[in-house]
Amino acid sequence: MPAVLERNEVVPEFLRESVRCPSCGEPLISVPVLTCAHCGERRALRAFYYKVPEGYIAECIDLNLMSQGKTLEEAIKRLQEAMYGYLQVAFAGESTKGLVLRLSPLSHRIRYHLQRILSRIGSKRHQHFMMPSDSKDKHKLCHC
Repeated sequence: MPAVLERNEVVPEFLRESVRCPSCGEPLISVPVLTCAHCGERRALRAFYYKVPEGYIAECIDLNLMSQGKTLEEAIKRLQEAMYGYLQVAFAGESTKGLVLRLSPLSHRIRYHLQRILSRIGSKRHQHFMMPSDSKDKHKLCHC
């Protein structure tokens, strides 16, 4: 899907801040929302996190990007910076074909969807999505 992103957009300040869900207090991942240059369709990138023995992994399955941190906030911050940095470089070139969207391996997408399913059946261990208050926002917050 071709998308529109400001070419000179600087990584927003909120990427360095820890934002929490007002309902449950879980950390949120700020994910970019891409807009198709042809039809105007909007698509939020899918991201989630999970615990590993060394700390936490945060992953964007639509860009095949992962980050790791000793704390959840550190992993999320690194993923947010990686997503925005990657998109800035991808959109700076002449073509985004093969660069955006760039899916993660199937096993990573299965892990993402499994966590989504578990969150829908009420498991407190897993996360949920949170839509922005203004539908025209360029970013969506989630901790899924």
